[in-house]
Amino acid sequence: MKYVNRVIGRDGVGRLYFRKRRHPADGAALTSPWPAIPDGSDLYHEVQTLLNIETVKPRVNNLAGALRRYELEDPRWAVLEASTKAIYHYFIKELMDDIGELPIEAFTSAFLLDLQNAWSARGHRAAEQRMTVLRNVLNPVLISRDLADPFARLPAVPRPRSASEAHRIWPQWVVEAVIGDAIDCRWFGLARAVAIARYTGARRGDLVKLQHTARQVEEGSNSAMTISWITGKRRIQVSQREAPELTTWLASIPDEQPVGRWQAKQQRKNGVFRLKPATLVFNTRNVAFSDNGLGQALASLVCDLHAAGKIDSPDYDLHGLRHTIGVELCLAGATDAQGAAWLGHSSPHSFSTYRRQASRMLLTKTAGHLLSELRKDAGGTQAEQKVQNTVQKTAKRTPIVPQPDR
Repeated sequence: MKYVNRVIGRDGVGRLYFRKRRHPADGAALTSPWPAIPDGSDLYHEVQTLLNIETVKPRVNNLAGALRRYELEDPRWAVLEASTKAIYHYFIKELMDDIGELPIEAFTSAFLLDLQNAWSARGHRAAEQRMTVLRNVLNPVLISRDLADPFARLPAVPRPRSASEAHRIWPQWVVEAVIGDAIDCRWFGLARAVAIARYTGARRGDLVKLQHTARQVEEGSNSAMTISWITGKRRIQVSQREAPELTTWLASIPDEQPVGRWQAKQQRKNGVFRLKPATLVFNTRNVAFSDNGLGQALASLVCDLHAAGKIDSPDYDLHGLRHTIGVELCLAGATDAQGAAWLGHSSPHSFSTYRRQASRMLLTKTAGHLLSELRKDAGGTQAEQKVQNTVQKTAKRTPIVPQPDR
């Protein structure tokens, strides 16, 4: 019978035990004729009675219980991407080992601030990620127990002023240098990947899965193209009008890896010809890139270009191309909602990351436009000639005194 285990005790007597997760146990062993358990027996009815009893959900009293419940039951954990789950699971294990035995009441604002300061010694990103996981784990428990939110008073993790951005913005000359060198090295799939990532901002996991059917002719147009995909991280539909620069690059880069002389000879000899890749991005073996394979191929090419003095840094990566289009959207005046829709974010708040990198450039560019307009309005003369250094005198106004009624 399901949920009933046969166990022979030390005294040699066979007993039947009811075992099912979260169902109450009365502590007494179930007994029944051995070995048969007919469906109509007393044991069968007893087991059915136990199954019909409302399940007992244990109360979460410490952080370890909250961590287990978060991974096993929280729907917000279930919808996370596999890569995000792997990172979060590492932090969950660390929290379980370090402070798992602490009661929920111990996590006050003061204690969380101490944790944040201790984690900040490892770096800004380390503290930020651990606080995010801890907030996700504790919030459901705090709400269920109607406790005050200790995170409400907690300041954000400070970012060091000297810390550089994790992902560099790609200048246009670096984009052209990398694509050109990839073409010269006959890494045509890698060249297409850089071009697509530069003008769409697609994540690496989505980039390697883009098929040729993702590009379609825009409705009502004979030449304009659209490119669409569903993000793997949050399953969000992204549909963009393809940039003319991207269309030009894809038209000039081969859509498959050409075979060598020996390979062509073997194909003619065997009569077996290689199919074209189904994806827009492919490796030198003419098959789809893996996530890590694409990142490693680009890192190798960028390092070689930097060693040869053709680019200024070896730190350009694929996610930097995503930041590049994000900053470009900010400079174009896109709202957070528009930028999030373009990049496939689930929340407009996620777009604020790119505003931090674009803020200084945006202010400089705006100030430059204002200065240009000022000089234009001055009729070609210096702006200083239109400024009065003397104090302007204004006529004194005589106060109006109301007259009494006569």
